[in-house]
Amino acid sequence: MIKYLIFDLDWTLIRSNKQNLKIVLNEIEKYDDKYLEKAKYLFSTTPWMPLYNQLNILFGEKNLTDTKIKNLCEKIYKKFNKKSDKIEFFEWVSEKIIELSKKYKIFLTTWNSTKFAKNVLEKWGIIECFDLIFWSDEIKKWSQHLDIFKNYSEDESFFDNSIYFWDWDMDKLFALEKNIKFVRVWDKQDINEEFIDSIANIDNILGKYKDWLKK
Repeated sequence: MIKYLIFDLDWTLIRSNKQNLKIVLNEIEKYDDKYLEKAKYLFSTTPWMPLYNQLNILFGEKNLTDTKIKNLCEKIYKKFNKKSDKIEFFEWVSEKIIELSKKYKIFLTTWNSTKFAKNVLEKWGIIECFDLIFWSDEIKKWSQHLDIFKNYSEDESFFDNSIYFWDWDMDKLFALEKNIKFVRVWDKQDINEEFIDSIANIDNILGKYKDWLKK
């Protein structure tokens, strides 16, 4: 039985990737412009990775101290927060989250910061729809987010009773590690996996799982 839904935030629920990537690249260019091209590749291929880890990889040869990397993270997160009022959900997604929250326990895991996630969810009036929210500025490993969700639920069958909605291949691996059903939210479909083009169209997937479980 499906009881729990786990969502990513950026580009799964909200239109934020382009704006946030522009902010990141601007800050990196200010910090050291010779890393800009490397940053463009790194951030376009590792959107599932916490910002701290991305910066650590980017500036690895500079041997930046932990404090300097954290300071740069904070600077970038502050810029995100200043622009959070410009962020919009994909069409009909916020309404769908409200509807789903009446039937399921909903969890959110995000690459972004605590303040950014709260600002966006509060602006759209849906923060109360989520049972638990975790962000990578506090806990960087996605597997830990999933374990925390399970502990919070007090359900030993949490992973079996969950569906994980996200967009990148690494997200699929995180789900597989925990034996969680994974559904990709993307504009391209892999015939070997479940897929929807928007969370607004989630009912088709939920209906499929209900029918499958009845067999």
